[in-house]
Amino acid sequence: MIPPFNDDGVLPPGIHPSRLLEIDVIFGRGSEVRRAQMESVRWMVDLAGQAGASRIILNGSFVTDIMEPNDVDCVLLFAAGVSRNKSAVKQLRAGLPFLSIALVDQVDFDEMVNDFFARDRMGTPKGMVEVIK
Repeated sequence: MIPPFNDDGVLPPGIHPSRLLEIDVIFGRGSEVRRAQMESVRWMVDLAGQAGASRIILNGSFVTDIMEPNDVDCVLLFAAGVSRNKSAVKQLRAGLPFLSIALVDQVDFDEMVNDFFARDRMGTPKGMVEVIK
């Protein structure tokens, strides 16, 4: 469940697991830009599932209260030894509209989630959203 935004318009620190429907209701409907970004998130989640990603974290201005966010930062965890659909991986690497996607292993995932995504540009802790199925 996604908690309310704090006074700065960001989520409280931590990873907030959520299903796509809740993500859509909270983040995907406030403007035409948000609706288009949400379409790309749905597309990415489908491809990520086909590609064998085990975790998906959403971050950036999309998971704030900004009316028209710049983009959606995404990190996808790919565990070693998991079979992958090469076509889906290729599409993810090529990119999708409005999304900045990193396809990473466990070490890079932990670094991105625990360090890079966990703080804003000023170093203030903030939250992110994990897509759950």
